[in-house]
Amino acid sequence: MLDFEDIKETVSDFAHEKPILLAVLVLIVFLFFAGLVILMIQTSPIKKVEVAAPEPFTQDAPVLIPDSPDIEKDYYPNRITENQWSTDEINKWFTYPEDETMKELEKANDSIVSDITGAAP
Repeated sequence: MLDFEDIKETVSDFAHEKPILLAVLVLIVFLFFAGLVILMIQTSPIKKVEVAAPEPFTQDAPVLIPDSPDIEKDYYPNRITENQWSTDEINKWFTYPEDETMKELEKANDSIVSDITGAAP
């Protein structure tokens, strides 16, 4: 029977006498096991994950707003928006752009257009 020390000495002697052959053998064994692992992964059956179809939402009760001090009492879950602003809203929220800003925007747009059409014949 071989002792572990005998095997260790044999491998050590082989490594000192023929290091290139040992490196090639180790590489071949490594590639064999890597190929074996890849083959096992490729041939394993794919687990199918079933996704339940979402049920369509149907609202059968009015929206209940929780009673809390953080929520205002004038809270509405939705509101009807107008298609146009009123004159008061225009005066309150809309500001006309300055001439300088419009000129900068025009220059920026012109440079973009020239970049796009500059390479065109």
